[in-house]
Amino acid sequence: MARLLNETGRAQDARNVFEEILVANPLSFEALFENALLMDRCGEGEAVIRRLQAALDIAEEENKVKEARDVRLIMAQIQFLQKNVEEAVKSYQELSKEDPKDFRPYFCRGMIYSLLDRNEEAKEQFAKYRELSPKKFEVEGYLRTSLSRMKLFGSNEKN
Repeated sequence: MARLLNETGRAQDARNVFEEILVANPLSFEALFENALLMDRCGEGEAVIRRLQAALDIAEEENKVKEARDVRLIMAQIQFLQKNVEEAVKSYQELSKEDPKDFRPYFCRGMIYSLLDRNEEAKEQFAKYRELSPKKFEVEGYLRTSLSRMKLFGSNEKN
């Protein structure tokens, strides 16, 4: 429902739905991710980081390792969208060191390196991603939202 609201230009209504979901489940990956993208798109850069940090604190307090990791992945994507490229790359490197079998940071670094024309590094990251990723994983979710917006990265447009 929230995605549909967002796609039809009703961003605030979509945000309200995501916030309702997050009240019931503060670590819902999809709600955190989509809400973070909306907040960033609405110019709430600092607020989105605080929101994600609060979710990370909850995950860590409750010893929910997977959820904490998911929040940190979202935070890295937001860093990238906010043009903090080196911080995003560093975050993905830390995530890769912590769990070398998680394919997602390799994919995201591959995308960043590709967009920066660092093609050899991109090839290495994509090779590692392909080696580790399950066959059923769909990249579309990552591309449809945050990384597809990177066409704005090289322009002077505001996110």
